[in-house]
Amino acid sequence: MTNSSIFACAIALILTAACNNENKAAGADDQSPESNAVKPVIGTDVFDKLVGTWQSEDGKSFERWSKKSEGTYQSHVFSVRGTDTIFNEQANIYREGDAWIFENTVTGQNAGKAVKFTSTLLRPNSVQFSNPGHDFPNEVNYTLKDGSTLNAFIVGKNKNGGLDTIPFNYKRMQ
Repeated sequence: MTNSSIFACAIALILTAACNNENKAAGADDQSPESNAVKPVIGTDVFDKLVGTWQSEDGKSFERWSKKSEGTYQSHVFSVRGTDTIFNEQANIYREGDAWIFENTVTGQNAGKAVKFTSTLLRPNSVQFSNPGHDFPNEVNYTLKDGSTLNAFIVGKNKNGGLDTIPFNYKRMQ
């Protein structure tokens, strides 16, 4: 090989490498499935696991969670009496800044207005929301023991200055 052909080959290699680096920087060469996938929002593991219908231990009430297309979550708590379905409350979970918000509306309480609770603990199988300024409850908690067992409980101040905890234990229906 002559010096001029070695020089030409070196220039060709440098130009090829430069073009490949520009394409990668622009994302044109990266067609892996991971590059086109929507990245999950941190903290949604526990909420995704809530999706479905849960029946209380006593069989009298149900909690149905769904995930909305915009990445929020919604729950309806209801009971069935005979052929009647009675809706007791509705909750929405959504992102607000760096926190997750649990916004709950309970039939016959708070003049029909929703109450906001802010996430204070977020793990793959549990979440805690808090609103210290609300009369009762001050905390709302969900823990998934496994794929078919959900333990929820609320905590709040009682009239004697102590705390009351009310558990809601569910089994997955679907």
